[in-house]
Amino acid sequence: MGNRKVALVTGSSRGIGRACALGLAKAGYDVAVHHSVSPESAEKTYNEVKALGLNSCILQGDTGDARVPQRLVDETVEKLGRLDLLVNNAGITRFENLMDITAETMDELYRVDFRGMVLCASAAARYMVQNKIKGSIIFNTSIRSYQPHSGDGVYGGLKAGLNRIIKSFAVDMGRYGIRVNGFSPGVTNVRVPNPEDEERDPFYRYSRRYIPLRKNGYAEDMAGTVVFLASDAASYITGQVIPVDGGLSAVGAPEHYHDLVDYYDIEDWMNPPEGVKFKFEDLKKKEVK
Repeated sequence: MGNRKVALVTGSSRGIGRACALGLAKAGYDVAVHHSVSPESAEKTYNEVKALGLNSCILQGDTGDARVPQRLVDETVEKLGRLDLLVNNAGITRFENLMDITAETMDELYRVDFRGMVLCASAAARYMVQNKIKGSIIFNTSIRSYQPHSGDGVYGGLKAGLNRIIKSFAVDMGRYGIRVNGFSPGVTNVRVPNPEDEERDPFYRYSRRYIPLRKNGYAEDMAGTVVFLASDAASYITGQVIPVDGGLSAVGAPEHYHDLVDYYDIEDWMNPPEGVKFKFEDLKKKEVK
């Protein structure tokens, strides 16, 4: 064990969590890599952290189980010596229209995306206060916490709840020098980030057209924000949630064509009412190629 700071990144076997783990390792953190059901992916992240010359360990557990968050904090301290940073990233995504919502989906989203994150933050905060560590807790929320999209009522509502409680938690922890912040990813291509593959993907090929910066986000974009929020450069920032979305939430834009259909019945534009001079081809001319 060295004198380096230690980060626990939940859900860090792949995607945004993996990028955060590697970004923090490059910034000098020892990293506890966590997964629920992806041991091979977790081992890959672990090996990459170790290859950078940092200490690491692999933790397993479903954060939707109320007993797991405290155990993850305890195991991080046991294996890496301390805890300075929690990146509350582990979550699931489920979309259901109001008419199709089930109690099972609601319960699953609540357990993992809300209760699990709160309990992880609580366990980390207790450790930091007891050990007089002026640490940092960072939540992964979503731009869906700001603007509605198709079928995301429960998911987006819980994410909006996280944005709100981050502010209260920042107030709770301020007297201890512990900062609590969040980041809200927009469209983040973690499935096919290779440019050639992205161009062939039925979603990511077109999603950038709805984003003001005209490009999709990637896991490394989210990691950059996390590394910043954890750094001394952000030492006077707490209780804030930063959208990392290329401007998507700034204009309240849809994420994809299905949103446009639900918002505006856009398919009707191809058959305008009598007397309306509109050609769908005219709209297509303005699309970004």
